[in-house]
Amino acid sequence: MSWCAENLRDVQAWRDENLSLSASSNEAAKLFDGVIRQCVSWSDCEQLGGIEASTEKMLNLEPDFVMGKALALGLSAWECSRSVNVDSALHKELEDLVVESKNRNCTMREKRHALAVNYLGHGHLQKACIEWNEILKDHPNDLMAVKFLHDGYFHLGQSDAMRNFMEKVIVKWDPKTPCYSYLHGMYAFGLEESGHIDQGIEEAKIALNLHRQDCWGNHAMVHCLEMKSMFDEGIKFLDSTVDDWKECSALASHQHWHNALFHVEKGDTETALSIFDKEMTKGRRGLGTMVDAAALFTRLELEGVTIGQERWRELLFYAKSHLHDHSMLFYDAHISMVLSHLNEEDTLEKHLKSIANIACNGEGDNAKLTGEIGIPICEAIVDFNLGRNEDAFEKLYPIRGKFYQIGSSHVQQDVLTQILIHSGLRSTNTAHKILTLQVIEEREVTKPNSPVTTRLIAQHRERQSG
Repeated sequence: MSWCAENLRDVQAWRDENLSLSASSNEAAKLFDGVIRQCVSWSDCEQLGGIEASTEKMLNLEPDFVMGKALALGLSAWECSRSVNVDSALHKELEDLVVESKNRNCTMREKRHALAVNYLGHGHLQKACIEWNEILKDHPNDLMAVKFLHDGYFHLGQSDAMRNFMEKVIVKWDPKTPCYSYLHGMYAFGLEESGHIDQGIEEAKIALNLHRQDCWGNHAMVHCLEMKSMFDEGIKFLDSTVDDWKECSALASHQHWHNALFHVEKGDTETALSIFDKEMTKGRRGLGTMVDAAALFTRLELEGVTIGQERWRELLFYAKSHLHDHSMLFYDAHISMVLSHLNEEDTLEKHLKSIANIACNGEGDNAKLTGEIGIPICEAIVDFNLGRNEDAFEKLYPIRGKFYQIGSSHVQQDVLTQILIHSGLRSTNTAHKILTLQVIEEREVTKPNSPVTTRLIAQHRERQSG
């Protein structure tokens, strides 16, 4: 990943690309470039000291660097490392950022970035995306806006918008620009998520041909193979390219997660669990690690595997640390998975009450979404894990067409569909069993030839005949 530290842009270089920075320190401007490159490539560049260290150094060099602050606050929002719901200091930092952008003779682009990050931090993701879109109209080469808008549409579940904006931006880039290959990888991911899987495969190949270690291209290819039920090919692809993506510290564990899911689909649950134990417990850990682990454990348990309390309990720290954040519903759903698997009744009750409170009194898109579908999703997960299958089915079935609104990918959302199906299979309500077959058939349409679906159909027949 040495390219992350090569030919970093100073203040004049940014100006030459029509991306002027209100900064006086050339070194801070270069580190700003380096942090963005690491962010887009999911990596920690050794020459720069990694994302965290280079971000800190950038802000120490120029404490009043508005774009540097916007980048740092934006990254903390995407990582959900801080939340205005529990951190009053963050609220002030976000508000001060907007004020500073107006008082420091910043460009309109910089002011829009400050406003967008303020919206992001306060949960107004739709408004943030509008600002990043406006930036890209005049500055399509603004990589920070590209990355943040891509993330925004991903977390909103707006896959068509994610594909469409990348399609417009990519043709306006000079192929010699650093990180150009990653645009093709990001575009490939948008194509896959919006249903254009074959085109996504071709775009991922372009990314990987340009840069073998392009983890966006690799990750997009994995998603395409997953949705085409090409599990043997997916395993072979990940195993043969592991040296290319293992240094992508922010994504490596997630890539192993995908490999484990390929094995779950094939019915090889032993290997899937082994991948978790040997690979997913290494390296950088955080809320994303908890999400992947909880989703994998749930899938394995649905396949009849005993995970054991010890593995679940390793996730408890992350669940408790983010109990009242409510930055994104996707994370709250997985916190519900963890807490309801453990003897944490008081903590579970606090989490559910906190979710209800944010739905009533919170601000932003996530608070509204939590009230509409978040409460029933989290309650249904708890119901299912506590054996209240009828209640779980009743809560999930009417909103199954809205699962995409929690954001994330189709593969990640599928765990909710599987919980819904299994709650119906286990329900004593005859009507639920009939409707369950409908949900199974819907899964077959979105993910044809899935062995998991085949096994679910067989289970449905057994329970009907029994």
